[in-house]
Amino acid sequence: MKKFIVLVLALGMAVGSFAQVIQLDETRLNFDPTAEIVFEDYQNGVVKVKEKYAAQFQGDAIKFMIRNFDIQRFIQEANVNAGDIVVTVKSSKGQLSASYDLDGNLLETSQRFTNINLPPSIRNQVYGNYQGWTMTKNKYMAFGKQDRIDKEKYIVILEKGNDRERVKIIPAQYNSGVASIEKF
Repeated sequence: MKKFIVLVLALGMAVGSFAQVIQLDETRLNFDPTAEIVFEDYQNGVVKVKEKYAAQFQGDAIKFMIRNFDIQRFIQEANVNAGDIVVTVKSSKGQLSASYDLDGNLLETSQRFTNINLPPSIRNQVYGNYQGWTMTKNKYMAFGKQDRIDKEKYIVILEKGNDRERVKIIPAQYNSGVASIEKF
């Protein structure tokens, strides 16, 4: 019986050594995060975007606008000859209004979004200050010159049972903490 077991093991190793090894080619995955513009109303300065993934636009609306919007084409199509050009980019969660000069330089921006994810540091600070509360609604507003944000704030509605609080959160501009939170 020992000889039979040894023979089966030897035969199994011999068959295993003749197994084919197939080497596969390298696989490449591409991620194309650009969104597509689905509607342009040149005369009224309205652009609607279709995001390729959730929160693509409101994650950094100014950067999104710079990367995906061709202001020079817009100026040509709208036939603008004088004054500043105001372009509004809309998504399902809100909008960004941007003002350009005739040369296509970004002058100022204004953003308004509702029910977006708070940045992790702010979310953690709100959770620490309001443990047991649930955020039911929020609004984000930001204003700035050129491609920077000079003023921004969140208005958050928190609920706990029958209690309801409205809180204004102003993110820290410089390394003096995460954000100031006050009842509003």
